[in-house]
Amino acid sequence: MKIIERESGIEAKGAKFHTAGRPDNLSEFLNYVNLSIIIGLPASGKSSLIKTLLNGTNEDNLYNNVFNSVYYISPSDTMDLNLPENKIISLDTEPLEFILQNIIEGEKDQGEEDDPHRVLIILDDAINYINTNRRALSVFRKLVMNGRHILGRNSSVAIWIVSQKIKSIPLTIRSQANQVFFFESTKAEKEIIRDEFTPLDKKEGEQLFNYVYDAPHNFLFINLQLPKLKRMFKNFNQLILKNV
Repeated sequence: MKIIERESGIEAKGAKFHTAGRPDNLSEFLNYVNLSIIIGLPASGKSSLIKTLLNGTNEDNLYNNVFNSVYYISPSDTMDLNLPENKIISLDTEPLEFILQNIIEGEKDQGEEDDPHRVLIILDDAINYINTNRRALSVFRKLVMNGRHILGRNSSVAIWIVSQKIKSIPLTIRSQANQVFFFESTKAEKEIIRDEFTPLDKKEGEQLFNYVYDAPHNFLFINLQLPKLKRMFKNFNQLILKNV
């Protein structure tokens, strides 16, 4: 087959979003909008990771001072994030779809062109509330798929799903993720991560996991908006893969 290209001189340009642009102080390897997934078994280090992400470190701000509002939603108050009481919401109080809709309405249209408004919603152990409630799933999908503009101009929303297992999150949801934090887990869980979020074959995947999990509480971080062979990190150290 021979392919002939005839140049037209026309260039396609991406759509311009009136949204909260990338924060200046955010680490280049982190995403600030749409869906992130944090997966880890009990005592794996999920809580410590979330606190570190929100508070930053001595060397890097990470997400420190990135979000104007942070909501923590869970069946029980299991994580102390030092948030205002009205931003810590128990799923026992009202249905998840009402909680999410109230957040949308309460945070809408607060951004200005020179003062963007960014919101983070952390859903901890709440995936069953999404899986078993069609209305909650509908609102959740709107948030994930419209994170750049659902809150109006110059605003954005990010969602972090925290779960013990990746396979408990439906494929239709996890396929929307743009970054994943994955702690040591079972062989079956690793296969899902390797198959869906990396370009590696089985042997290469095993090599990667062995390299990352050489100490307790290590995690594999994958930023799906980076080039395939540069999107994987051991904790926050970027791994450059060659000859893959």
